[in-house]
Amino acid sequence: MKFTEISFPHPVLGVLDAIDSKISLFPEPEIKSNVDFYHITIFFNHDNNDLLELIKIGSAEYFCDVTCSNTLYRKIFTSKDGRMEFEIAKKAVRGRVEFTCLILTTVDIDYTNTNSHVDYYSYIFKLDQGDVLAYFGEFDFDADIVYEKLKAVTSFMEVVENENLTFPYIDLKKSKIEIQLPSQSFKIYCNDLISQEIKYSPIFHSSFVLNALLIALYNFDSHRDFLWARVIEYRLKNDFDLLALSIQEVENIPEIAQKLLGNPFNRLLEGLLQISESTIENE
Repeated sequence: MKFTEISFPHPVLGVLDAIDSKISLFPEPEIKSNVDFYHITIFFNHDNNDLLELIKIGSAEYFCDVTCSNTLYRKIFTSKDGRMEFEIAKKAVRGRVEFTCLILTTVDIDYTNTNSHVDYYSYIFKLDQGDVLAYFGEFDFDADIVYEKLKAVTSFMEVVENENLTFPYIDLKKSKIEIQLPSQSFKIYCNDLISQEIKYSPIFHSSFVLNALLIALYNFDSHRDFLWARVIEYRLKNDFDLLALSIQEVENIPEIAQKLLGNPFNRLLEGLLQISESTIENE
């Protein structure tokens, strides 16, 4: 429901300019993940004295409606102060989890607000229990994303074997970008002397990993529903180094790819130097 598009018969803080008061979710909501639960903390921030008084006397409360359409999960959480904390079982949600934050009446009241728009002056509104008094906004998170491992390339890409291939293939139709290698190449890649050797990581990142990521980014719009795209989109919106780079501007894609991989060319050169120096020392 888009509250900003609804016309209420009474003044609602946060909808258009019905009430002249500050309102926000600040600081930003916190989402922390443990083994079995997501721990959510929401900070309701406003300076409307009439609403504060209604909450104080128990005629209104802070309210958060949580929904996940993929699992049909829906639950309502309430609080009598501006800080709300609750947990959501990980097994109860999948994909996008949405939060709508409001102040609702808890009883029937006769309502006026001293900071309301002039259009509401002299009116007293008879509100029922559960009517909306304030709209703080909405936010969401993706339950399929492992937020603790977002910086790792493995959060959006993996190397797998495909015994039917002669040449490598990049599959974008899976939850992660799949770099599919022919069996012989995959066996070489999986050799402990290569795949488990950290000094070779920059070589992988600057070669087939970077190539696969570039292919994915150039085809990003047609794959937005896949987990790998949602992980990358989250980083584009939240990583400070990526905020100024729009993926819609194609010329930005090479820079986005390099930043997602932590400057792979520079790490390649440093890695080659390290390998060279260690070789000389062992001679």
